[in-house]
Amino acid sequence: MDIRYCDRSSQTRTGDLFDILAALSTDAVAAFPALRPHQRQAWHAFLVQVAAMALHRAGATTLPETGEAWRRLLLALTPDWPDGEAWDLVVEDWSKPALLQPPVVRPANAAEYRGRIEAPDGLDMLVTAKNHDLKAERMRDAADDHWLFALVSLQTQEGFMGAGNFGISRMNGGFGSRTTFGLRPQGSPGAAFRHDVGQLLAGGRDRILAKQPALAARDGLGLVWLAPWDGQASLGFAGLDPLYVEVCRRMRLVREGDRLIARTAGSKAARIEAKALTGRTGDPWAPVLKDGEKAYTPTGAGFGYRQIARLMNTDIVVRPVLATPTPGMPGTGLAITISAVVRGQGKTEGFHERHLPVPGFVGALLKQRGDVILDRTGKVAQERADEAGELGRILRHALLALMRGGRDGVRLDDEAAQRKAASWQATYDGRVEAGFFDDAFWNEVAERDGPHRTPWRGRLAGLARAVLAEAAEAAPRTEVRRIRARAQASDLFERRAGAFVAEVKDAG
Repeated sequence: MDIRYCDRSSQTRTGDLFDILAALSTDAVAAFPALRPHQRQAWHAFLVQVAAMALHRAGATTLPETGEAWRRLLLALTPDWPDGEAWDLVVEDWSKPALLQPPVVRPANAAEYRGRIEAPDGLDMLVTAKNHDLKAERMRDAADDHWLFALVSLQTQEGFMGAGNFGISRMNGGFGSRTTFGLRPQGSPGAAFRHDVGQLLAGGRDRILAKQPALAARDGLGLVWLAPWDGQASLGFAGLDPLYVEVCRRMRLVREGDRLIARTAGSKAARIEAKALTGRTGDPWAPVLKDGEKAYTPTGAGFGYRQIARLMNTDIVVRPVLATPTPGMPGTGLAITISAVVRGQGKTEGFHERHLPVPGFVGALLKQRGDVILDRTGKVAQERADEAGELGRILRHALLALMRGGRDGVRLDDEAAQRKAASWQATYDGRVEAGFFDDAFWNEVAERDGPHRTPWRGRLAGLARAVLAEAAEAAPRTEVRRIRARAQASDLFERRAGAFVAEVKDAG
């Protein structure tokens, strides 16, 4: 199995899985050219979980720098298959596991694999609408690494897709998402890999066990694809390693001449019986709602400032292990990373990703004061988002007055006016988004260069005022009605916006 990567000098190289782990350990990887955007986190998580499990069980903390050393570590995870079958993409003997492909329980089970997928994008977990979003099964000349990345994506982040097609355990229900919320170095894949593996070995695994004590403290099943599966029974959650890598579908890759295809079969039950946990599985990257009932699931709106503020608000969400700052982490070059493939019933509501670079002065504070600073980041984000929302409501009322063309009173039930105002409200929201996480935001987090509240409210008022003026200029009205409507809207806005900004002047 050849996996392509670009090295730091932009040269394309190839290696097997063990070579890739070595290249990441030496920070020699710049990119994986066959990796699609929605597959990046699934691939990262797979590599980190496998590497951390292998090192933990070997009692090691130093990442090896050769493919042969990684080969020995990973084969130690699969002692029943010393020739490395469990790490190969294609194994002809279906009584043995292949990478992320469970063995059959008995030879007769092979006849159940009646499904046939010709291209890796047909295997992957993205759902497209009548070929409009991404053309289905167009990768007919796919290389092994295309199949590998699609397989990792499917088996570790797919949801429920109808009878016989169950989803993963690490999300809230079949239509949920495996959400990523991490704090790690930005830049190269190797920097993120080394950081996350190091964090898991330096206490992260123990913190997962403390949060999810049902998991096996030692010698639990870590590579779920090693266990034979006939599609009838589920594995118990309590027997799994804290860093387990799961599979959710029965499938085997086979070679036909010089190309690969996938053979698939349905199942009567989910591979892991964890429905009652609603995603609270100890996933190192998955945020959980603070009420303790389920894993956090984002909306199809993506990770705009409102959703990020909610995600970082510790009154709402419990941060996962790999979004928790520790004294051993670097003080510079960090980023808050958030991503998810948002799923709906029989559809995909988009891949959403956001990287928020953390300035060095804030990174230094994170290194010193850890959760206190990250808690404050969430508090500042929530306050700013709430204030943006309040100014947005003031703007909405002014827009409704404008759209009513000078008629007396603002009618919140005037649907025609609401439709006309909606695009201008979206314009305001987009402008808030564009500058939300700027230098002033991070200065407020670090409590430097104040005051902060009045300038932020004043800036919001300025954005809203500009949008209102543009809306007034574009409004198709007679001149007399336009003048009256503009006057009413402006008066309404200035009175309320002025009071809103003045509210915090004394406090600064």
